Amino acid sequence: MNKFFLVSLLLLSFMTNVAATSKQEQIARTEYPTDTLYKIWLEQQKDKDAALKFYNALTEKHLIELDPKDVHQATVTYFAKGSADTDYIMQSGGPDFYGLRFRRLAGSDVFYCVQKIPRDAWFVYGINEFRAKIVKGAAGLLQSSVEHIADGVVIGPTAPLSDLIQNKPAVPRGSLLEMMVNSKALGEQRKIEVYVPAGYDPQVAHHLLLQFDGQNYSATDAQRPAWEGWTPLPTILDNLIHQQEIGPTVAIFIHNQGNRSGDLINDKMADFVALELVSWARANFNISANPKNIVVSGPSRAGFAAANTAFRHADIVGSVLSQSGSFYYTLQEQENWPIYPEFEGKLVRDFRSSAQRNIQFYLDVGLYDLGLAAVGTNRQLRDLLALKGYQVDYYQYKGGHSHLGWRHTIGKGLISLLGKENTNNKLQHNAR
Repeated sequence: MNKFFLVSLLLLSFMTNVAATSKQEQIARTEYPTDTLYKIWLEQQKDKDAALKFYNALTEKHLIELDPKDVHQATVTYFAKGSADTDYIMQSGGPDFYGLRFRRLAGSDVFYCVQKIPRDAWFVYGINEFRAKIVKGAAGLLQSSVEHIADGVVIGPTAPLSDLIQNKPAVPRGSLLEMMVNSKALGEQRKIEVYVPAGYDPQVAHHLLLQFDGQNYSATDAQRPAWEGWTPLPTILDNLIHQQEIGPTVAIFIHNQGNRSGDLINDKMADFVALELVSWARANFNISANPKNIVVSGPSRAGFAAANTAFRHADIVGSVLSQSGSFYYTLQEQENWPIYPEFEGKLVRDFRSSAQRNIQFYLDVGLYDLGLAAVGTNRQLRDLLALKGYQVDYYQYKGGHSHLGWRHTIGKGLISLLGKENTNNKLQHNAR
């Protein structure tokens, strides 16, 4: 069923003509600005459970409605169930940075808020309920609490979704090998998964993709909720290789092990990836000798790790794929508050003050991702790199900080860095 509609089948039971005075109708039209909300209000006048029945019939806790007169925007109405103890309910996600506050719908325990979005927006949202309950035996004393009550995704009708995330029957599937590797740099064993493309030919030099947050990118289960943190990168690689968008590629998924926050901003991790993992891959597979064919990739803090790895070891790793990279990190004892960064990030300073290295970049970021912190610093790094002569491909979309966007954009990054149109990364089809 088409999710974008003017009159939903869900609303057929709310089409009754309930009498309302012109003054009441005028107020109601202001308070309930969509046809859906207004019709629920009308029905609530004769059935006190009408709003609750409507809420219970929803499969998702939001509706997207289109106005044929406005081809650029859509209206999203979010719904939540509260109680007599509800103080207020808040939505977070999308173009309203500070979130949206819900209002009670027609005296019921159903709450709502309305948001205008671009039609090509896609983002994850969450809903929190704040409660205030009178403490027994203590007049006027309120006990407050907060509960996270819902997660969901809004996908506009023209959002730039990628079909690369879908398994296709005609596409041969690569294999995943799970193992532990010893690391002198980290002083530990590190879990990895290795993607080997279907029909691996040891006589052909392969691209190498090194993926941080590997346990989230080696996912193959596309049936999990869209708002959860997963990207089916093996499927994406299967499709890209089969469609000859990129050449044969081996991928190593680097798992996190308990200290992601510290590991990914630590130079020891960069040394492990470039000096140890690349050598391990060369010992076990036919990997291209061209550093531009070695891609290090990651989202958020792992985007910082990817760029730092290439900065330290550009003679080994020559391509960076960063998704919503956290380039505001200063690595000082008094770290920036990301929303209002007082100081420039370490990597921005490093690239500015250093001679140009032989690295190419793909950077992407969601417009609804931490304002100046993420969008601003990614633009800053993009412009700095371009001015210094680096090859930089930058992609910005109307989304937030989540795998909902990353799973659909990583294919763009791989094509940008490893695609057949990129003359920097031609594979040598020769034996080792």
